[in-house]
Amino acid sequence: LDDGVNLCTFPEGTRSRSGRLMPFKNGAFKMAHKAGKPVIPISICGAAKVMPSYWLFPMKPSYNVCKVVVHEPIESEGKTEQELADAVRDAIIEGLPEEQRPLLTTDQ
Repeated sequence: LDDGVNLCTFPEGTRSRSGRLMPFKNGAFKMAHKAGKPVIPISICGAAKVMPSYWLFPMKPSYNVCKVVVHEPIESEGKTEQELADAVRDAIIEGLPEEQRPLLTTDQ
């Protein structure tokens, strides 16, 4: 990260069986916080319709099915790891359609 390398992670660690956002693992936030680097939250809408958890490869084209929302970067400096994770999660939830949002947004 310090050498200008960008890192893409999926903080849930796996694909959701229900299509709803799951709790996050903390590895990506530990790395960003330790390096003092920002996190760019990305909401992926409709991915479960194209690539369900039980399928290895996309089962149909994603054109007009999926949407990617790129949010503003969230700085890690001045935040704890948990505050960073919470801010990123809130941004991602904001970009998701209702059917992909977690049933309880406080369940992290």
